[in-house]
Amino acid sequence: MDTIPSDGNIDEQVNVVFAKKQIVPTTVTIREADRTELFIRRHIEMPAGSRCCKLHTVDKRLIPEAFQSLAPHNVQYRLFSRQALINLLKSYRTRLNNNKHLDFDECMCLTDADYIKLTGFTRAQHAHTLSHIPPTSLKNSATRSARSALAYLLMKLKLGLSDSVLTSMVGVNSKRQMSRIINEARVAVTKHFVPRYLGLAHLTRQDVINKHTSSTANRLLTEG
Repeated sequence: MDTIPSDGNIDEQVNVVFAKKQIVPTTVTIREADRTELFIRRHIEMPAGSRCCKLHTVDKRLIPEAFQSLAPHNVQYRLFSRQALINLLKSYRTRLNNNKHLDFDECMCLTDADYIKLTGFTRAQHAHTLSHIPPTSLKNSATRSARSALAYLLMKLKLGLSDSVLTSMVGVNSKRQMSRIINEARVAVTKHFVPRYLGLAHLTRQDVINKHTSSTANRLLTEG
């Protein structure tokens, strides 16, 4: 990204690349965090209020694959206030400080392939599981979000890692704290998610017949 020398005025002139792509309904507004991340990683500025197809988002955040597929539309000069530049520098600093640990809250850090390797779930499946758990059952806290708590539980189930190893991987303060987080996630999943998908209680009789009965069983049970 080229920077135009400042003349000492309040604003800095920065050469930025704008992204523009034809979209189809249904669309969602791209969040400020995603627009900032796009600017930091790809030097593409996306104006406030920009929208994209809902298919390219999970839980209202851009998926990494969509993030990488964005192509520049044109190059323009744009005025940035000093406060805007300060905010960008803060974002750079936050990213540098967080890079040493796995981050399930920052949507650009992990791809679907990463999610599957670490948790056994895709990003969409992770969001679907979390959607069944009410915020009152698994609350966000200063040390971890509900999304991260669920991810830590899934990582432990998938990889069989000890709490101390997980603590180092994700940056939690202590093994005791990690044990508490995983227990809270386990209780929430057991209470709100598992009953919806374990056994046949959540299925109607017709669903069992149509979707969960083999052709051999159908012949044995229905033919004389």
